[in-house]
Amino acid sequence: MNNLLKKIVIGLTLSTPFVASAQTCNGIQRYCNPSPKKTGFVYNGQSVFGSFAQGDTAEVKIVVYKNMDYRIVLCAGDDELDGQIQFKVVEEISKPYWEESKTLVTVEEFDAESNTTVKKQVEKVTKKRVYGKIQSVRYDNSKYENDPEFVFTSDKTRKLTIKVYIPELGEDESNGLSEDAMSCVGLLIEHQQSEKTGFRR
Repeated sequence: MNNLLKKIVIGLTLSTPFVASAQTCNGIQRYCNPSPKKTGFVYNGQSVFGSFAQGDTAEVKIVVYKNMDYRIVLCAGDDELDGQIQFKVVEEISKPYWEESKTLVTVEEFDAESNTTVKKQVEKVTKKRVYGKIQSVRYDNSKYENDPEFVFTSDKTRKLTIKVYIPELGEDESNGLSEDAMSCVGLLIEHQQSEKTGFRR
């Protein structure tokens, strides 16, 4: 968990204009401010694209591997959405908790008043340690001014869900953005081998 969030890098550029249809959105994820080759990051096949209306939400499930660096970038074909798209990186983890069960048991007690042994039922509480699934938010870009880029190192192989929210910006005739217009959104994922730390021969 401690190694998941390494650094936050600000950056979003989109030089090629897109119109919102499923066909023309194809490949938009490759334009989401890709890393220069010298950085070592390469395109990850889990990258996706889509066409969305204002207020839409989407979820993308990915797998990240141990000792790998990852870079996630969200971008849109509309300039008005630049820096507005919100996303969270969520992991489902097992969390232990105590589960209680109550049963009635019969016990014998000595009754001093009647000088006899009597049977009575008492409640017995049994605790058992069990594990349940919870969703842990590893990153939320709304806490970083909707930063469209997230770079991290995974310390183990894990399954993550990227939850994306396309904001409702309303209708603006000056820039041609209407409430029912569709916008292309790309999710770029890049990866590279983590750099080993410490002395070695």
